[in-house]
Parts: sequence; structure tokens; C-alpha cells
Amino acid sequence: MKKILVASAALLIAAGAVDIAPAAEVKPGVQLSGDARVRAVYRDDFDFGNSDKDGETYLDSRVRINIKGTAAGGAYAIGRLRLQDHRFEDIDTDNAAGAKREDGNIWVDKAYIGVPFSDNFTLEAGKYRVTYGTGFFYEDLNLAGLRGIIKAGNVEINPFVEWMSEGQSSKIKADKNEDNDEIRMGANISADFNENWKGGVLVAYQMDDRTEFLTDEDGVGYHMEPNEGWLASVYFEGKQGNFGLAGEFAYNDGDLHGFNQAKDDNNDDFKDSIGGPDDGYGGYIQPSYTIDALTLALNVGFTMDGFIADPVFGFVMVGADHSLTVTSVGNYGDWLWAGFIAKYAISDNLSVTGNLMYATVDGWSSEGLESLEDAIEISGVLEYTISKGAVFSWFAGALFPSFEDPTVNDDPAVGTYGRLQLKF
Repeated sequence: MKKILVASAALLIAAGAVDIAPAAEVKPGVQLSGDARVRAVYRDDFDFGNSDKDGETYLDSRVRINIKGTAAGGAYAIGRLRLQDHRFEDIDTDNAAGAKREDGNIWVDKAYIGVPFSDNFTLEAGKYRVTYGTGFFYEDLNLAGLRGIIKAGNVEINPFVEWMSEGQSSKIKADKNEDNDEIRMGANISADFNENWKGGVLVAYQMDDRTEFLTDEDGVGYHMEPNEGWLASVYFEGKQGNFGLAGEFAYNDGDLHGFNQAKDDNNDDFKDSIGGPDDGYGGYIQPSYTIDALTLALNVGFTMDGFIADPVFGFVMVGADHSLTVTSVGNYGDWLWAGFIAKYAISDNLSVTGNLMYATVDGWSSEGLESLEDAIEISGVLEYTISKGAVFSWFAGALFPSFEDPTVNDDPAVGTYGRLQLKF
């Protein structure tokens, strides 16, 4: 309770930087929106041929429905339902209660409220998803807690307090009895410098009071490193005439390696084994130039000492966080990469994008997949707008690796998939 009071007080104090006056009344009601997709996927050698697994083909689908209920005074509640997020097969699971998300056909990944104290300050609390920056470091993260939305002219400030692990939900008796939580506190400050350029800064500190020494049923003890320390980033993006530029530079404490990956935060063994104990950092810069219907861009960057970019950052086989993603940028070792991107709009409804990326990697180990030395990606995307809100996309690519360990196979990972996506 003390931590909750401190967190709430901190956000309200931050809100004191702006005038708090009643927000304007709005029309109450419920709004529905959402998206849906169907994909047909082929993938082969995504482990570079280091198993006896054959190439795989499958179809999957998903429907997401956003629900927003608004009160007369402007306060709102937002939830998002995910329906049948699964591969095609005759699944008889009609009740998802108590099931893992993959076993049920309905589940929720957003559920939070927002209260506007004024036109300049809104407090949100609950289960939400957040993006700060350009997608390199802190993109669409699944979080739960409290965050403020403070607007002052062209500046927006987002102080936040988020629970990564709640002691009262722990299966570890000591953590539950002692209310040992894992909490992240920080703020994001962003600004529109003018109508074409924007940027910002993110700074946060994560505390972890959970039990460090565990004993299993056989009395064997384990030492679990706390996931605590600082993380930060600075980012910008904009354009001037035909020229565009985006970039981001980020840092995280060594104990926080992998915090932005799709992994269970309680899996300390995974996170604390990434890249060793050193603090990690990385960054990228992407200049671009548009000539009529053609846009050319060069994405160059680096990761060091265990830093891993957000899964969505990258190209097609490296990054992108979709059916053809083989690895996140920065996985396996320290990366230095350059990627050439060319996008051409054939018509208002049809465009094609080509990628050619080369990365040199200083692997975390001289053995196994973590001895990766080089990677080359060749990939492409075709997008066709069938009608307003309905888009067909076709992705294809190949990733060619090389490893220091001569016993590791280095077959190229290849894949392709088509996606029909609706937004409503």
C-alpha cells in the first residue's frame, strides 16, 4: 500500500506542473474499432539447419476488437479483445477461463481507465501497451501500472510507475509474505519542434525486491540476479523537403538485458545470461530521400555488450516481429549493420519495398549459434490496397549466416507469407 501511495503521489505532483481545471464534457457512449488478419506462411531452416526439422507451412488468423467507453465528464475505459489468435485447426476450446492464451480463443491484452483532470493532464491506470521513441527500444511494450499524460504547449510528459512483478501474485512464499515487488519508475518527455520534426528522451529506473536465493524441493539453492538498474533513450525523426532523418540511441543496465523482448520477466536465467553482466547500449540512424514515387533509405547502427533492440525494429528476416522474424537486432552478440531500403509506389494502391542488409557480429561465444560472425538479408515486401481498410501484403526473404564454430550449420533461413489485413 505504501508503494501505491508513493506512486500515486508522484504522478499527482508531476501533474502540478500544469493548471488543473475541469475537462470539457463529452458525449458518453461506447465505441468499437479493431483489426483482423489471415496469413499463409512458409518457413525453412530458421535454425540455420541445426536440427532435423523440415520446412513448415501453416495458416493463422486473428481478430482484435478495441472497446472504448466514455463517461459524460470525459473519463474513459479501454479494453482490447483478441479472438482466435491461433493457427488453423479444429480447436474445440470454447472457454478460455484458466487456460493459457494459446489454449483459449478469447483473451485480453489491454484493460485500463483514463481520467482527464483537465485538458492538460490525464491519468491512466491498468493494463496497457506503450510506445516511446521510434520503435528501436521501447515499442508497444505490454505493461501494467499508472502513467500520466501531461501536455504543455508542444511538449508531452509521461511520468509512469509500472509493476513488472507483484509480490502478492508470486508463487514464491517469501515474496508474497514480504510483498516483494519489481517496479519500474520513470518518465518520457517528447516534443514537436515544428510541424516536421519531433523528438524526446526516456529515463527510467527499475527496482527488484524479489527473493534472490531460492531453494527447490530437493533443498538445492539457486541465486537469482535482480532485474534492476537504469534504462534510457534519446530519439528524433522528421523531414525537410525530400530529405528525412530518424534515429535513436539507448542504454540499459546489464541486469535488464532483454527486458523489451517477448519473454516472461520472471525468467531471470534467460535475461541475465544475455551478453554477460556489462551495461548495454546501441543506436541507429536512418537518412532517407524521396524522388517522386521512389524512397531510398540507409539504416545503419550498432549494439554493444548485450543490448538487444525491440523485436519490431529491423527489416523482414531480422526484426519486424512477425512470421518471418529469425532474430532481433542485437541477438547472438554485438552488432554493426547497414541496411539499404528502397520503396517504390507503383500506383496509389500498389507499392514494393526491397531490403539488402549486412551485419557483422561479435558473438557472445565461440561455440554454437552464439558464435555468429556475419549475416546478410535479402528481402522484399509487396503491398496492395484492395479497398479502404483492406490490404494484401506479401513478404519474402532469405537470411545468410556464418559462424565461428565450424560444427554449426550455416544454411540460409528462407521464408515467405501472404497476409490479408483489415482495419475497421
